[in-house]
Amino acid sequence: MIWDRDDLTAGVVFLGLGLFFAAYALISMDIGTAANMGPGFFPLALCFILTLLGLAILFKARKADTPDVEEAQRAPLNPRAIFFVVAAPVAFGLLLRSFGLVPALAATIGLAVAASRTIGIKQGLVIVVGMTAFCVVIFYYGLQVPVDLFNPDMF
Repeated sequence: MIWDRDDLTAGVVFLGLGLFFAAYALISMDIGTAANMGPGFFPLALCFILTLLGLAILFKARKADTPDVEEAQRAPLNPRAIFFVVAAPVAFGLLLRSFGLVPALAATIGLAVAASRTIGIKQGLVIVVGMTAFCVVIFYYGLQVPVDLFNPDMF
């Protein structure tokens, strides 16, 4: 049997992470019931989904038993994209309390947009403004997440 190395690796990582954190949630958190959810219910549900995703990817990793299957040429890693995609959620976590939701979202989306080589400055600004407005409407007004739009101490 021939396996696709990339899918095999991704499937094993997702499966391992899902099972590890599911075990952690079961051991250390109160799960509750569907009617009365505890703090561990949602993480356990996410772990279940991650484990199923890992199994699906592992199933997809199996290839036909033909020896002439050519491996696709792997694209080189893009260090710029890796840096900006990792920096985006870190920036959100660091900026949210100090500056508020709008600056944190703008910085996060700006960093994510900077990861792309094809998005220009004008298009990037449109994406940052549009996504920031969309997220404010959804999370602040729609879901009423208790966070300041701007930190009052900032002004």
